[in-house]
Amino acid sequence: MASRNGITSARRPFRRGRRKPRGLKVIVLLLATVATGYAAYKLEVRGYFTIRHVSVNRPVYMNPAQLDSLCSQLFIGRSTFSDLSEPGRRLAGQPLIRKVRCYRRYPDRLRVQVTEREPVALANAGELTAVDAEGCVLPLKVREHSLSLPIITPASASALITDESGRLRLDKEGCRLLQAVLTFKATAPDLLPGISEFTVDENGKIRLVTLEDGVTVVMGRWVEERDVQYYRWMLGEIARRGDRPALVDLSFEGQIIVKNKYGG
Repeated sequence: MASRNGITSARRPFRRGRRKPRGLKVIVLLLATVATGYAAYKLEVRGYFTIRHVSVNRPVYMNPAQLDSLCSQLFIGRSTFSDLSEPGRRLAGQPLIRKVRCYRRYPDRLRVQVTEREPVALANAGELTAVDAEGCVLPLKVREHSLSLPIITPASASALITDESGRLRLDKEGCRLLQAVLTFKATAPDLLPGISEFTVDENGKIRLVTLEDGVTVVMGRWVEERDVQYYRWMLGEIARRGDRPALVDLSFEGQIIVKNKYGG
């Protein structure tokens, strides 16, 4: 219908009896929710949602049978609706485990994803001990796992400390050597197999010894990416010249000190 101004009204005519009462919908929804919750509660009481099967990814360094047994002890018998963070923390507290994730498979299955601590170096602290990227000591037998890793030798044989959590790890000096290994691993992993040992000299500078030629190289107190590239260039220069110096000092910016023999 047109108005006096010639504008047609867009308002739709009201029709009674078409709108359903909202209160009835709310009541039906509440009843459905209560019924569903009650059914789940009854199933829970009867053990329908009790974890009975736990599967774990295959570990590289841990004993698979021991890991399966430990996961069964920690998780089987718990409800799949329960908080699994506490048994997860207990599992992650194992010396060779860094992270744990739990994936529920309703109604009664659990999938456990374990991330192990990976050895990146061997610490020469009385005996060769595997350590990970965080400096944590790993209870691994070097020969049994055929660990071919760079050796870090702190100045003190007692370079291992116990942290607040009771975990054995490298001290500050040992972590400096570990940082040098990790820098090589991140920026030039192809050079790591050619290095036999990382040590600290009397001036607190990091030294490394080449595996093939036995050349001692002084790197400085910390090893950064530019130092690694400098080291790569130095290896090329030695190979080009054909001589084998006893020591090369790269710790002074802008200059290289070469010694054909120690003390010379």
